[in-house]
Amino acid sequence: MANEKLIHPGGVAVQVNGDWKVFNPGTRFAPYGMLPWWEEGAWALMIGEKNYVWRENPLTSEQRTMAHRTGKFNLLEDGTLEGSVTVEYSGHDALNYRLENYDEPAATREENLKNAFKSNVSSIEISNISIENVDDASKPLIERFNVRIPNYAQRTGKRIFLQPGFFEYGEKPVFSNADRQYDIFFRYPWSEKDEIEITYPKSYDLDNADAPGQVADPSKIGLDEINIRVDKQNSLLKYERKFHFGAGPTVLFKPNVYQPLKNLFDAFHKADSHTITLKQK
Repeated sequence: MANEKLIHPGGVAVQVNGDWKVFNPGTRFAPYGMLPWWEEGAWALMIGEKNYVWRENPLTSEQRTMAHRTGKFNLLEDGTLEGSVTVEYSGHDALNYRLENYDEPAATREENLKNAFKSNVSSIEISNISIENVDDASKPLIERFNVRIPNYAQRTGKRIFLQPGFFEYGEKPVFSNADRQYDIFFRYPWSEKDEIEITYPKSYDLDNADAPGQVADPSKIGLDEINIRVDKQNSLLKYERKFHFGAGPTVLFKPNVYQPLKNLFDAFHKADSHTITLKQK
């Protein structure tokens, strides 16, 4: 049934190199070639003077929606972790933030950032917050701040147990139920790149610094790859993580694949929560 109430008149179609591209010029901060996530993957009816064309709006690739997260920390002998953090958002992550926060005062943005981290780690202390390029969609959205977390690492006798994946610290598993009745939908494909340096006490050596390696499904719709390197001379641990999900692009899954999907995200969580051991000299 044709029903004009089901059509959202919010876009412009432009033919570029023989292919139609759909834009929504009314969406503030939208980068070139991107629509809001709720309009991607939907069908567009492009109406011309004499004819019309149906076209499915493509999904933005996981590589374009990136959270590049870096941290430089010092680990103290009592398990306290302190240092500086920089996070650069692009694609849908940046667009969503701008649409939700562009008219919020700086104090509210800073409080929201603190609450987001405190939801996972209640003891975290965040200071010197700077949020850049909120009104400039031509640049990545950047968050900078300092952190301090007492008892981040657990000390037992002569050993310290450390989770080097700071940005996944305290995260809960994505799927908790044993089964699923309805479809599983992710809003858009996304990727993450973590680069972390942790200087540990010189009175300790790495007792176990193995990396969990790569976790992925056969089609690599989702992939999580972690590498750990150690500079013993400078008591420096370097942690690198590359993650993506939704390649293909694929964001909709039927209930009959819930178990392998849950198993994949459980494996992601296990890898991201990987713990290494330091032993007192």
